[in-house]
Amino acid sequence: MNWCAGNSVTQSMGKVGVCWDKAVAENLFSHRKTEFYHHHTFGNRLPARTAFMDYIEAWYNRRRPNRRAGGIPPATALPNHQDRDHEPVAA
Repeated sequence: MNWCAGNSVTQSMGKVGVCWDKAVAENLFSHRKTEFYHHHTFGNRLPARTAFMDYIEAWYNRRRPNRRAGGIPPATALPNHQDRDHEPVAA
């Protein structure tokens, strides 16, 4: 806790007992473990970080179907969601 305060890190954005702010991150961590880390071995941090960024950008965001987004990847769902928010409202 002292390290977080000394490094300007906020430990939680929600109130005690409210899990909704962490659900999406925990879901990503779960997929990271099952789809990525358990299939690779790294000698040091640099290749691990590089491979993980490739996993996020090339697979997770661009091709992996996301159940909460209707089965489409996040990179496709975000523009669709943003366009929907800007559609004119019928009178």
